[in-house]
Amino acid sequence: MSARKRISLLRLWLVGTALLAAAGLVWVFAPVLVFIGLLTVLLGVLAAAMIGLARALERALGKRRSDPSDRGPL
Repeated sequence: MSARKRISLLRLWLVGTALLAAAGLVWVFAPVLVFIGLLTVLLGVLAAAMIGLARALERALGKRRSDPSDRGPL
């Protein structure tokens, strides 16, 4: 076998091994990543709902409080 063909076979072996290792890592970590992604989405929806409720409550009460920090700069 020539040196040029041997190098190309070694590169092919390296690429194949890297692809198999990457596929194995995805197979192992996919359930964890899906769980973390769903948790992130659910926490975002919960935060958006709480912000919406706080704004609705603020509108409903009509900002009756006279807090100096609500007035802005003089």
